[in-house]
Amino acid sequence: MRTLTIITGASRGLGFELARQSLKKGDCVVTMERKPNPELVNQAKEIDCEFVQFSADLLDRKGAVELLSWWLSGEEYKDFERVNLINNAGVLGPVGPIEYQTPQAAVDCIRINFEIPVLLTQAFLADTRDWKADRRVLNISSGAARKSVPGWAMYCSTKAALDRFTAVTAEDQARLVNGAKLASTAPGVVDTDMQARIRESSPDAFPGVDRFKKLKSEGGLVSAEETARKLLEYLNSSDFGKEPITDIRIINGGKSV
Repeated sequence: MRTLTIITGASRGLGFELARQSLKKGDCVVTMERKPNPELVNQAKEIDCEFVQFSADLLDRKGAVELLSWWLSGEEYKDFERVNLINNAGVLGPVGPIEYQTPQAAVDCIRINFEIPVLLTQAFLADTRDWKADRRVLNISSGAARKSVPGWAMYCSTKAALDRFTAVTAEDQARLVNGAKLASTAPGVVDTDMQARIRESSPDAFPGVDRFKKLKSEGGLVSAEETARKLLEYLNSSDFGKEPITDIRIINGGKSV
């Protein structure tokens, strides 16, 4: 199936693996990130896959959305059989009680974790409305969206907002003749730079820090490579979108932790 896959935050970690594995599968891949990764360019050349890498600061919401709309306006892209948007970019945001955080840190977290995925999804759905392709939006959520984690007020709330936006939009799309399928999916506890930052937190700011240190020391983290494989398998399956709020650990037969 001729597939176009658009991914945000693909310079490293989970986003990098999502892009790398999508290229390996033969997708035409478009990525948006602040610092493009030349390794993806080299891989695309080696396997002769179409790859476009945009340098975009996602804090500049107007620029990022206009860039996506401009690219999707190309007539040559309307012939894809499937078009995926993966809103992967995310930040932990300020850690600790909210009264000790700066307003700008809170605003940046809202923008990256919620506002940008909403606006990119809006642009994606509008610009591909008349396409015949099977359209899918995968929003990378978190288990923290579904429970309170002391010290993570901004992270929990922005990911919870993303879950609800996805669920409502999925219902709206289900009423359309060629509506898109959407899912907001928690990826589990993945061994990425964000996890390293979590482990650096002070117990005063983040009371649960010892649990995450233990997960690392006891091998409880899942690799970005394995997580990306499971997410892409789900994205391209017939089950995608049947439930708008999901957890990849449960989908794959495990238990959420």
